[in-house]
Amino acid sequence: MEIVNIAVEQDKNIGGHAEDSFRVVETQYGKLRGRVSDGLASFLGVRYGANTAGANRFMPPQPVTPWTGIRDALVLGDHCAQSNPDFPVWLDPGPASEDCLMLSVYCPASATESSRLPVMVWLHGGGYSFGSGHAPGYSCGNIAKGGNVITVAVNHRLHGFGYTYLGDDERYGTSGNAGHLDIIEALKWVQANIERFGGDASNVTVFGQSGGGGKITTLCGMPAARGLFHKAIVQSGSVMKIRTAREASMLTDAVFDTLQLKRGDIQALQAVPTNTLVRCFDKVGAETNTNCTPYLAFGPTVDGRVMPDMVWRDDAPDFVRDIPFLIGLNSDEVAVTIGFDMYGLLKADADVAKLCVKNQLLYNYSVDQLVPVVRKYRELMPHLSDAEMVVRVASDIGFRRGAVIQSELLIARQGAPVYMYECAWKTPCFRGKWAVHGVELPFIFALDEYGTAWDGEDTDALRAAADPENKRTVVGRHMFDAWVSFARSGNPSTKDLPWPTYDSSSRTTMVFGPESKLVDDPEREVRGLLMSL
Repeated sequence: MEIVNIAVEQDKNIGGHAEDSFRVVETQYGKLRGRVSDGLASFLGVRYGANTAGANRFMPPQPVTPWTGIRDALVLGDHCAQSNPDFPVWLDPGPASEDCLMLSVYCPASATESSRLPVMVWLHGGGYSFGSGHAPGYSCGNIAKGGNVITVAVNHRLHGFGYTYLGDDERYGTSGNAGHLDIIEALKWVQANIERFGGDASNVTVFGQSGGGGKITTLCGMPAARGLFHKAIVQSGSVMKIRTAREASMLTDAVFDTLQLKRGDIQALQAVPTNTLVRCFDKVGAETNTNCTPYLAFGPTVDGRVMPDMVWRDDAPDFVRDIPFLIGLNSDEVAVTIGFDMYGLLKADADVAKLCVKNQLLYNYSVDQLVPVVRKYRELMPHLSDAEMVVRVASDIGFRRGAVIQSELLIARQGAPVYMYECAWKTPCFRGKWAVHGVELPFIFALDEYGTAWDGEDTDALRAAADPENKRTVVGRHMFDAWVSFARSGNPSTKDLPWPTYDSSSRTTMVFGPESKLVDDPEREVRGLLMSL
């Protein structure tokens, strides 16, 4: 089947600029019309599953109904209904609903069916509770155009819509992982259709940050995901813990109780208005003791069906043995959640430990457990202020530890190569400069300007003033090129930055910063301390 280009003047009923043209691609369900503009072909709001509202709520994704004629793919699709507390750069201004099984495809304008370009599938952050693949800070089109690859941004069910466990009823046995089943359905769509857009279905990289990285990490425990992707990039998302059915059932009971419904009355739960459920899920996530941040309270569940067992507990999943991984973190991740609390009175090690416990993401460490850790950090890093100390300890426990464990389990498999990175680039926010959670995203998505992102007061002007030599442009190019190189070949090395694999002898890590460089076994003593927890 040939890709067909249509000049804009040939169809006056379609919006667009005179310099635009349109491209028609035939998918397994029918023909799609996308827009070609400024060197990029975009197909927006492409449905990969049916509406998940009503009787489809909590069910596995249902198939798309094929259509005849040409369907426009010119407007972004809905993202999952949610309440999103984030800053504007991470907020999708478009509509939100349960009709959210939508993806968008971005291609270089020159791509044809015979191009067989690498494919990069983006899974957004926001824990498992909020977010959208189409937030302004996620410019998949920039990657496609600048990297000569095909990119796909995926929306799927989140929060209780995607992760309410109703497994006591066999008909809803997979409901605790519905959001992940959506992602698998999107990856199946990619396998079936991406070559018609110019992509190579045998060279698919999944990449995600924060909750998106966590989704990749946990997808590895689902046999149905086998063969749907060939490389993986986990950015600040090495979240190892998956809920047990017992933990998930506790949340489900709280949902029924909050709505004053009889426990187990799923039909009544399916009839609750969408916005009422959003408020309920937020309340339950915040108030139910699940030993984690509310944004991760609802999430993947060991259901004995599509998620058979705990993953990453003792070793790496078997099916990832042949999948190259690029794994990393940012130096000051938790500055973004601790915020200005880091400047409170932290007179004793216990004060620091208490703030770390308050801001731990998924682990149930006590103050007594962390006081010796804080004391050891003070010995190793006497130059750190109290604010820097609490950010460092909480970030290392919440992010560095998981990234190291995941990398170590993978290399123990002695399979495909593993590469590790740390982004140490510090941006002005929270009355200082921090390598906060998500600081690498503007680099990956080639965004020179992106407005307020971290504390409500940061701006492009502040970032420019703090970097008079414009070194962030160099860091951005290094990271962008490395990500594209990895997607292309499974190796992030570039002509500017050769990058050896991570192994148990040298633990070589690429540290991106004002002077990006390779470091062998960075923070060796800290690594040993974290592994002892």
